[in-house]
Amino acid sequence: MMHSLLLRSLILITTLFLSANAYSQKYSEKSSTKKIVYFGSSVPKGEGATNKFGYTSIFSEILQKRISPNKTQWETTNISIGGDNTLKVLKRYEKDLLPQNGQYVVFALALGNEGIHEQGKVIFDQFEKNMKILIEKARADGYIPVVTNSYTRNDYNNRDYDFIKRINLLIHTWDVPSINLLGAIDDLSGHWMDGYWADGAHPNDAGHLEMAYTIVPSLFDALEKNKPLPERVKGSHLVFKNKNKKTKSLRFTPEHIVHPFTTAITFKTGGIGQVLQFAATDKKNNEGKGIIAIHNEGQLVYTSPKSDTVVGIKVNDNQWHTLVLTHYYAKGITMVYIDGILQGTINEKLTARDLQIGGSNIPKKIAYKDWLFYRSAMNKDEINHIAEGPLLKSSLELYAPLGGKHRSKASPFVNLAQSLNTISEL
Repeated sequence: MMHSLLLRSLILITTLFLSANAYSQKYSEKSSTKKIVYFGSSVPKGEGATNKFGYTSIFSEILQKRISPNKTQWETTNISIGGDNTLKVLKRYEKDLLPQNGQYVVFALALGNEGIHEQGKVIFDQFEKNMKILIEKARADGYIPVVTNSYTRNDYNNRDYDFIKRINLLIHTWDVPSINLLGAIDDLSGHWMDGYWADGAHPNDAGHLEMAYTIVPSLFDALEKNKPLPERVKGSHLVFKNKNKKTKSLRFTPEHIVHPFTTAITFKTGGIGQVLQFAATDKKNNEGKGIIAIHNEGQLVYTSPKSDTVVGIKVNDNQWHTLVLTHYYAKGITMVYIDGILQGTINEKLTARDLQIGGSNIPKKIAYKDWLFYRSAMNKDEINHIAEGPLLKSSLELYAPLGGKHRSKASPFVNLAQSLNTISEL
């Protein structure tokens, strides 16, 4: 009797233990904690911001406030040190990074501390070489690396600025997630935009905020789901035919607040009508729409939310054309490009919301491909590559090839960018 009772008790205890363990395992699968380590210099440390609450701290707060689709709880830590460059970070790599036991590391370094202003090309080569070493070391040690690109300083000359743009183009195409900080605060000559810097080497609160907005909010959730870096898809496109009110449209809504941004799309048509539109608010919170359309003469026209216009070249020739609209919020300017050629600019400060292609106002027939949305503005060198070169990936929130000729057959509207954002069909 006692033996039987003891046996039943042991079975009960074992069952309860296994059940508790299964519950714990199930709970951990539902909600896990992952750690991001910021590893760089004074700007990612928060220099120039009140209480050093800089762009990395702002983004950490964005992560904590948003609901992760993966149920991931994000923990962040910052081991950045003012004045650091690739040589110093490599020297303290084992001592400072490895004990953190994180899953992600953001290498936030720039050519300025490296000495680009003083030594030029030799420093450019050193930075490129050492960044690739850091990326490979991190991967070998179980980290997933993310890289920020170089940004502005008030002591840069034209040569320095050219080096900054060159290294950023390389980072855009590296096999690593990356963030386009330059497009947030550049005055288009390599200096901080007026009103956005604390001193010649550091942004102020407003500058840090602009830089934080360039990071795709769901980037790390996408990496948790092992979403790969996107590759340009060739031969894929989608044809829209105007059926008045029955004509479908596609909508893209950026995650969180957007200040600097770039959107691009390639299209082909022989008609007249709307190509793309977006909803936005200006700096006084007035709502409006930016509309890009082909007018009767066949010219592409951008009409801003405040009704200013840019008139471009003729594009209804049944040839593929790449439209790029880039907005420098800090500088307060929107620039319109067709096939890499600037068509005009408008002075405005916009917060973009919904973007839309298709709908009842499009031409009778129009084909679209390669819809892109970046959470940063872009300079002329980058615009040229959008029109002709390899896919640029820094701060990319949307890449929709449009059509079915790519890895995912689930939807012709799939987003291949490393974000979890989606396109909706209306």
